[in-house]
Amino acid sequence: MLDTVYEDKYILAVHKPAGIPSQTASISQSDVVSMTEDYLRGETRTSKRPFVGMINRLDQPVEGIVLMARDAKTAAHLAEQLRSGGIEKRYYAGVMPDHEGGTVPESAAGPDGGSPVILTDHIYHDKKLNYSSIVTPAHKEAKSAKLEYTLICTRDVPVNDGSVHIAIADIRLITGRHHQIRVQMSHAGMPLLGDRKYGTEYVQNVSKLLKVSEVALCAYQLTFTHPVTNDIINLRVKPQGMWYSLFQN
Repeated sequence: MLDTVYEDKYILAVHKPAGIPSQTASISQSDVVSMTEDYLRGETRTSKRPFVGMINRLDQPVEGIVLMARDAKTAAHLAEQLRSGGIEKRYYAGVMPDHEGGTVPESAAGPDGGSPVILTDHIYHDKKLNYSSIVTPAHKEAKSAKLEYTLICTRDVPVNDGSVHIAIADIRLITGRHHQIRVQMSHAGMPLLGDRKYGTEYVQNVSKLLKVSEVALCAYQLTFTHPVTNDIINLRVKPQGMWYSLFQN
């Protein structure tokens, strides 16, 4: 079973590692839903398939908190919270400047944190290619995308005979678009370490040298109102990825 972050008879939240899909149609591949179903079967000692309503899906390369409902009524309540913006989602991302020898932007953190920056773009999701890109608002399939980030930690990491600047961005996701954080941060000149889809060739090469194979992104905090008790639930996890260890010394 995945590491449990929160559990009661209405809700279950787990820490999904990078590489495991939230939900897949493939019967040969384990995902968060099937693993949760197996866990709940063992907990209730029944062969009956339990209800698992996934509220926030994370991309397969991304780690972090996945929230699930254990009954349809709770699922509907949480889904409405998500739709209306009542669930706050925060991410840590390992980012670096989009050019060799570049420097972290001036908004980077000092001892008390950096200045919040809001990114507002329009994103087009090409479903055939499973690829998103920044487009003009005039694009007929454009969707608005908005996030807020603060650079909270920076490091100069040795690479070959020199060093590179990397930083942790604390991101508050305001809208929920396909690959939004990866696309917007890359477009802003701060692509994520380990991102082979949206990172530049330079960033991908540096990621290999740093042995970062996963996308440097973790959904580390989820805050919502409990649909039954009305308590404010604030869940947090610590990133497990190799990228995060670069900031721990």
